Amino acid sequence: MPSATPMPAAAATDRTAIEVTKNGPYCVRGPVRLRDSRGADLPAVGSIALCRCGNSAKKPFCDGTHKKTGFDGANLTVGPVDAAQAYRGKRITIHDDRGICSHSGVCTDNLSAVFRLGQEPWIDADGADAEAVMALVQRCPSGALSYSMEGAPTIGAPNECLITASKNGPYCVSGPVALAEDRAQPRFPERYALCRCGASKNKPFCDGTHWAVGFDESRGLQAGAFVPPGGLQRFSLVCGLLVVAGAAAAIVAIEATGKWTAKGFLFSGALVPDLNLALELLLVAGLTFGAWLAKRGNIAAHRYNQTVWVLLNTVLVALIMARGMENAAVEAASDLAKAHILVSWVHALLGGATVAAGLWLVLQFNGLLPKPLHVRGWRTLMRLTLAGYWLVALFGLAIHYLWFMR
Repeated sequence: MPSATPMPAAAATDRTAIEVTKNGPYCVRGPVRLRDSRGADLPAVGSIALCRCGNSAKKPFCDGTHKKTGFDGANLTVGPVDAAQAYRGKRITIHDDRGICSHSGVCTDNLSAVFRLGQEPWIDADGADAEAVMALVQRCPSGALSYSMEGAPTIGAPNECLITASKNGPYCVSGPVALAEDRAQPRFPERYALCRCGASKNKPFCDGTHWAVGFDESRGLQAGAFVPPGGLQRFSLVCGLLVVAGAAAAIVAIEATGKWTAKGFLFSGALVPDLNLALELLLVAGLTFGAWLAKRGNIAAHRYNQTVWVLLNTVLVALIMARGMENAAVEAASDLAKAHILVSWVHALLGGATVAAGLWLVLQFNGLLPKPLHVRGWRTLMRLTLAGYWLVALFGLAIHYLWFMR
């Protein structure tokens, strides 16, 4: 019988609990010991609010900055969260769940014969005796590691309710501290790690992303975090409306005044093709900036940014590019041998697929897509879509040259 089977919540969990507020802090209620990364005790009397956006100037306590940065506490994983992989040995089986690993290094630093950094498979369950493995696994602060072994003693849960803000890492929770969260529960109620950098994709749990984004607990605002006038959400809405509506209004106005084929401002092309190319290059730069925001863990800014540029691209396709394909009509198969016709159609087909993928992602991340339609490999789709936008922009340059500069 697996010794790491989660213990039933003790009665004490009715007294101490962590509430994961929507797009806000962790609210801790009940008696608890709170420690900083140096091991010093912090005041924890009554109800306390712990920062989980990563940008508070009073870490580990919340100072309300999440409202200004537009922090998004959504869990971005799709499908089953519990994805523990089993590594079987002669006496003991080690279970590893990468989705909640906080990368504390307890395993690789203390039992490298079993937990082999940089090797595949990275766990050798027979690399040390079973007793050493059991002792090490019990020290895993996130619950990512567990074990099963016939006849193994049951792991006793610690009695003290303890929350430790680890050095530039997550909150490590141990003891009978309940997690008041309807959407997700820890694999082991007596030990788990909660994200405090704000960048985990598996919120509220830590998934190790603080390493990738370089989370620094000594800073207030982290790299890539912005507090624009009026707050990120309001600022993004206003700017987005100005960009998208402004571009649409300009195109309609040019059409209404009969200036569609007037002299352009870039090369030797017409006004609208020049405007389309300029906006296409601008949106590719904007989408690339959004990818950087995501890499830095600023998910809210990333979502608003990508939404604006994808909508702008949709406007350009509907009002300019679709109409432009009339000039590339194919009357015979031999027409595709003409470079300006062939490139136009490759651009159109690739652009159509890219627009569809971009809109799909935007709908999913804005909560407008039914869950059964959510893409599991969304990170891969995001990278492919960005690559698609770059290719479309390059084909746009080629079209401009073939149609107007040759």
